[in-house]
Amino acid sequence: METKHDSLEMIGLGHVGMYAKNPASLAEFYRDVMGMQIVGGSDASHPIGATAFLSSRPLEEHHEIALFSNAKNAHRAFKVGSLAALKRFHQKIVRRGIPIKFQFNHGNAFAFYFDDPEGNMIEVYWRTGLEYPQPFAQATDLTKTEEELLEELKVLTGQKDSTCDFVRGVRTPPNQALPPTACGANRRF
Repeated sequence: METKHDSLEMIGLGHVGMYAKNPASLAEFYRDVMGMQIVGGSDASHPIGATAFLSSRPLEEHHEIALFSNAKNAHRAFKVGSLAALKRFHQKIVRRGIPIKFQFNHGNAFAFYFDDPEGNMIEVYWRTGLEYPQPFAQATDLTKTEEELLEELKVLTGQKDSTCDFVRGVRTPPNQALPPTACGANRRF
């Protein structure tokens, strides 16, 4: 008998956040031995401490491994296919009574974090399609409308365009309708 699961447009595991005594040094290992590219990071003076971000395909996924000097930041991150899916998933977790730890606008993604029953932190995120230096985390509220959340991105990036196509970095000619995927729905980055 096949069990039906509500995927809520879950694409799958997006990245893994791991503890590292020395993120910069461990990032060099993943670069030199595993062939990954270092795509970002911070030193110990950053509010979340020393970090490093790596990707084997940075044009598709900003990072696949995140290294943190603070073990409390270790997590598993699951990607959803649209902002609407992220909001539905957030509502599902809240309805189940699972405490939300954080809700962030990362510039390149909107995300929320919670713990599984054994205390492992989980992130669920939607990629905005916008490149933004990492680490970055601005508190947000995923109960806001999609329009309000996209407005946060406009403010963050200084965009003046009132349509959401700025998220893709593509301008639509005046008076031309945006395709249904313009804000990232059903798109893989």
